[in-house]
Amino acid sequence: MTICRILSYLFHPLFMPFTGTVAYFLLSPTYIPYELQKKVFFPIFILTVLIPIALYWLLKHLGWVDSHELKSVKERRIPLYASIIIMYVISLYIAPSKFSPALHYFFTGITGTLFLCLLLVIFKVKASFHMMGIMGVAAFIFGFSIHFQTNTAPALAALAIIAGVIAVSRLYLRAHTLREIVIGALIGAIPQIVIFCFIL
Repeated sequence: MTICRILSYLFHPLFMPFTGTVAYFLLSPTYIPYELQKKVFFPIFILTVLIPIALYWLLKHLGWVDSHELKSVKERRIPLYASIIIMYVISLYIAPSKFSPALHYFFTGITGTLFLCLLLVIFKVKASFHMMGIMGVAAFIFGFSIHFQTNTAPALAALAIIAGVIAVSRLYLRAHTLREIVIGALIGAIPQIVIFCFIL
């Protein structure tokens, strides 16, 4: 059980947008100056990791959430609203399409995933945030490899293994049912796939 909890922390969905950003710069076939990378890296890290952590502690202090896993459907609303705003700001100002269409639409896809998750919350349906995160990154890299015709097989294989481990860990911890795992995986991957198929 301890290992499962460690894995849940290591591959927390909070880190997935930044992970996708790092993957983009590592795999991109075009040269991007380091100074330009820093202008994207640090704001994205602050907006997708530090600010959500600060928001969580505020909500916990106010008694609006019980744990970082947001176990109840009700607890998920405010973090989802905040995340949608953050992703919108990133896609519009930090990773606009003129800088990189692929990275821009990665965050657009994340916004789509969050909207779908919010819709589920309205109907009191719970889905796995962990699976949304890892499958969103995997679908992004898969679409990236097809669009840019680059070999990302090792990265995709690693992500497939990680996704499987996360799914088993969440089930073992009884944090989610199999249905919630599958729903999370689907709404994490589908927006990214749609974007690469019809936009890029």
